[in-house]
Amino acid sequence: MSKAVQVGKLRVIVIGAGIVGAATAFELSSQGADVLVLDAGLPRATDASFGWINASYFENPEYHALRAEGIAAYHRLQKRLDVPVKWTGGLCWEHSDDAFTAQFEALKAQGYPCEILDQAAIAELEPALGLLPERAIRFAAEGVAEPTLIAQRFLAAAIAHGAKVARGFRVQGFAERAGRICGVKTEQGFFKADHIVVAAGTGTQALLKTLDIALPVLDRPALVLTSTPVEWRLNHVLATDFGEVRQLPNGALMTPAAIGHQGDQTTDLGAYPEAAAQRSMSRLHALFPDAGLELATMQMAYRPVPKDGFPAVGKVAPGLYAASMHSGITLGALMGELIGQEVLHGVSNETERWLASYRPSRFS
Repeated sequence: MSKAVQVGKLRVIVIGAGIVGAATAFELSSQGADVLVLDAGLPRATDASFGWINASYFENPEYHALRAEGIAAYHRLQKRLDVPVKWTGGLCWEHSDDAFTAQFEALKAQGYPCEILDQAAIAELEPALGLLPERAIRFAAEGVAEPTLIAQRFLAAAIAHGAKVARGFRVQGFAERAGRICGVKTEQGFFKADHIVVAAGTGTQALLKTLDIALPVLDRPALVLTSTPVEWRLNHVLATDFGEVRQLPNGALMTPAAIGHQGDQTTDLGAYPEAAAQRSMSRLHALFPDAGLELATMQMAYRPVPKDGFPAVGKVAPGLYAASMHSGITLGALMGELIGQEVLHGVSNETERWLASYRPSRFS
């Protein structure tokens, strides 16, 4: 989708160095833009992401198609850039009985590659599991990303194309001239630009509010845990009735504290996060009783979920573009492509195809 078309040296400021901001910086700089990334250095949802690239969780067929295109975008990206994405496939037994069947039939209706496996087939694929379901759905197209490393690779590639990264600069507001946003104000000074992209995670709402632009977000905290490293024992990413699990390259097992993390609507982690962590570790012990797992890290973040749960991506004022979404990992590579095209070349039939339903203007 993304074409290396040389454009004039437009100055573009990208606010935010998470995966969406970093992917956008890479696409813009690779097409010849003069890019400056402003990174406040605040905690990022990217760094606490579970890292599952999938289209098996979706609210409607249109959003499923967007997520499936997000998977395709990573395959395009891997032909251009060495990014840590591994196509493990996914195994899911989050639901049972009629809900299990309904999930499978809904995905088959979308043409999504999936199959039902019996217990023997699951055991063959995942011999280290100590707790086997009677059946599971296998999603062959899915994979896992190492989100922090991917964001770093995007930024390094952007820098190789001439981009600059300014860390520790917290944006306070915007400058306007002749009805167009022409720069950003930080605690340290002013930066000029022809275009500005706000990809600041949960900070996007407050920044846009300084211009009376509405982009309401939900309060969605997330707690992600990792175990001490163990020998390799997990080949797929799992979505189980115990919660989601994957194994990191260093051998640690990762799991969100919330069961059903993809659809988690919790607004409060409770007064005792250590207790929530121990419950999650108990679930991991049940899945891998012989692994000798111990809790190693707890990573806290707030996910940038727009109010209706769907991405919000597009121009919000002359010279100003915004991008906010949960599923930033699944959609990261695709959003880099689409945002880069729209900032440099304007809205096209191709970008409108994917983004028409997700414009921030729906919150006006």
